[in-house]
Amino acid sequence: MTAPASKLLQPITVGPLELKNRIMFPPLTTGYEERDGSIGERSLAFYERLARGGVSYIVIGDVAPVMTASPTPKLATDAQIPTFKALADAVHKHGAKIALQLFHPEYDVPGVGRMVMGSMAAAKAAQEAKAAGDEETFAAKMAESNEIRKQAYAKLHHDMQHFVNEASVEQLTQIKEAIAASAARAQQAGIDAIEVHGDRLVGSLCSAILNQRTDEYGGSFENRVRYALEVVAAIKEAAPELMVEYKLPVIMENPDGTPRGKGGLQPDEVCEFAKLLEGAGIDMIQVAQANHTGNMGDTIPPMGAMPYNWTLPVAERVKALVSVPVATVGRVVSVEAGEKILEDGAADIIAYGRSLMCDPDIALKAATGEPIRECLNCNKGCVDAIQNRKYISCVLNAENGDEATIAIKPGEGDKKIAVVGGGIAGLEAARVAAKRGYDVTVYEASDHLGGQIVLAAAPPRKDEIMRSVEYYEKILPGLGVKVELNHAATAEDLNAADAAIVAVGAHDVVIPVPGADSEKVVSSWDV
Repeated sequence: MTAPASKLLQPITVGPLELKNRIMFPPLTTGYEERDGSIGERSLAFYERLARGGVSYIVIGDVAPVMTASPTPKLATDAQIPTFKALADAVHKHGAKIALQLFHPEYDVPGVGRMVMGSMAAAKAAQEAKAAGDEETFAAKMAESNEIRKQAYAKLHHDMQHFVNEASVEQLTQIKEAIAASAARAQQAGIDAIEVHGDRLVGSLCSAILNQRTDEYGGSFENRVRYALEVVAAIKEAAPELMVEYKLPVIMENPDGTPRGKGGLQPDEVCEFAKLLEGAGIDMIQVAQANHTGNMGDTIPPMGAMPYNWTLPVAERVKALVSVPVATVGRVVSVEAGEKILEDGAADIIAYGRSLMCDPDIALKAATGEPIRECLNCNKGCVDAIQNRKYISCVLNAENGDEATIAIKPGEGDKKIAVVGGGIAGLEAARVAAKRGYDVTVYEASDHLGGQIVLAAAPPRKDEIMRSVEYYEKILPGLGVKVELNHAATAEDLNAADAAIVAVGAHDVVIPVPGADSEKVVSSWDV
């Protein structure tokens, strides 16, 4: 299987870097890092798997330059440098380049940190008193601990709304210095690039919606972008060998006409700022949706909520104004979509985020013409997991987060496998068995594949779920899998196989409540 000449696979020069293709993994919060924010085995295996799949440029999302309470990577001390060096070495083995997205959260990190430590110290004193039999001191210290912790959370909540306006110039200077110091550590670790996170604190300062300051960092457009440009200059001075990219958040418009996102800039200001960034020496600009609403669905919208690649029109405007490469991101789900963006000259680099979670081999498959497993934009394993403080995953990719231990392994000789049921579970079982080298036949009693996925795709905005079934319709014939529709598996069929996988699915459940058997009550199956 060979693919026609691919624009996605053309190399591109970005500042001091030569990227082997135009496929980028944008910054995503994964939850794979160790508790101290360093890069452990799970993170290492995940990012190396992306590099092995052919991605040319990988950005590690939300790397904090200070020791925050946020569950994100951190490069705040020299002690963490070796783990980031191991990460750089791992992806470099496969010809990929790696960047750290440096950000600072919108709160007084040292202030909140001192309060949390105070709460922990009081709790420790309480336990010591209890061990000594001093119940009165135990109760008093526990009450003190709980009160301090309550105050810490109250300050955090307050700061998330007001820190952008209340932070002193001295605090902003300290944050800028911390970001620069982290960039210097990244250079020591062999990291290739820094991406400035133009949202969060930096984006809040840029935003006419959020920034109400009256000093040199507030008011006019020039004042609001001043800090961002200072951060860029500080990074370039501290880590002169690194490529510097800027994630440029744009406040887009919802279908109902309301602003989408609060941090960042409106489209016209984005275009003006892009020219200033190029003048400041930025090597690459990623045009992305602004966030800062507390709703991750703004930047990572679920299926049907926003058009595909909805920020592309602004990226195209930016590309016409600057000479540095421009990346686009957001609901690019197919190889064909990425190729068209490049063919049209609307952007230079395609950031596949959730799509690479779903299929890390997009680059390899673009070269061979093998169909990719396209993301559903369901947000179930990725966005839902992060919002619930779990590590990120994909409902269609069993590897995510366990790349070090889960992979398709060679089979055990020539065997015939019967798969009973052509729903999503049976189809994935058939694919994996065929990849392992087995002779596979799928038996499906109905006249179509998909099982309950067909039901799930029926409601409004849910038709994109059918991409999961369409993938198997494309991939299984090339793997030699035989599909028998309108064929309920018989004992003879199963006895002719060396093994059977039964994936006949579930049935709708009638809830045992009075009236459930009424003619007015129907199930989703009935509908």
